[in-house]
Amino acid sequence: MSQYYNYRTALLIMFMSVIAYLILVIGFYLNVNLMGNTPQAARYVILGVFESILLVPLLIYVVVNGKHIKHAFRLRFVSMRALRDILFIAIGMFVVLEFFQNIIDALFGHDMHLNNDLLVTYPLNYLIIVPVLSIITPIVEESVFRGYFLRVMTRNDMKPALAIFLQALLFTLVHLSFRNAPAIFIAGLILGFLAYSFHSILPGIIIHSIFNTLALVNINLPHLEENIVFSQAYVKFLIVGGALFLLTIGLVSIKKNVRVHRHRRDSRKGE
Repeated sequence: MSQYYNYRTALLIMFMSVIAYLILVIGFYLNVNLMGNTPQAARYVILGVFESILLVPLLIYVVVNGKHIKHAFRLRFVSMRALRDILFIAIGMFVVLEFFQNIIDALFGHDMHLNNDLLVTYPLNYLIIVPVLSIITPIVEESVFRGYFLRVMTRNDMKPALAIFLQALLFTLVHLSFRNAPAIFIAGLILGFLAYSFHSILPGIIIHSIFNTLALVNINLPHLEENIVFSQAYVKFLIVGGALFLLTIGLVSIKKNVRVHRHRRDSRKGE
């Protein structure tokens, strides 16, 4: 195994990024004295800049070791057929996890920090918030957790199931949210499975982006959910059932059809 993929160096790099991420999350979401009085637009500009900086240690490490960024972070294109399944999973995962989160919230209460930060205070703020949540955050988080971290573990002969579990666990811990932890962990497992199946973080970036965008819409336009989902009791269960069906179809189809040659850098995935 090459020095590039050894655990000691990889964990040091991960430690740097994760500590920076924790500081960012604590400062942005939990420390009212630090960020509470900052205008929302400025907060998201700061979030976007510092999230982007989280990738710097990994990018420097990759470049210094003469590795190709596309290869190191598993940036491989997906077919149109696979894209269909990815969209099924994105929609299904959002609806199912939203329903699951509603149950958690009913038992333990709402995570008001998250809801308050996603509630847009001025329409023009969407021009900043949407790119940060729907582009920067998915790219950074998928690169760190499903790109680099998952890749290092599997390249060191760790069982794929264990590697997917560990990256999902770390992904959950750095979000520092007890109430959202079960949903975040499930999302981490699904995204990890996709990254391993496709040998690419592109499906995860797409799903992560759609998920964050739908969450933003759901919080800022609550009447849509009230008028559609809660209009009749049975409608909610029909929607959740349909979403679960889409999620299952997408995952099963990917498990059955996606094939990746993992030992050749220039390999192509087949279906």
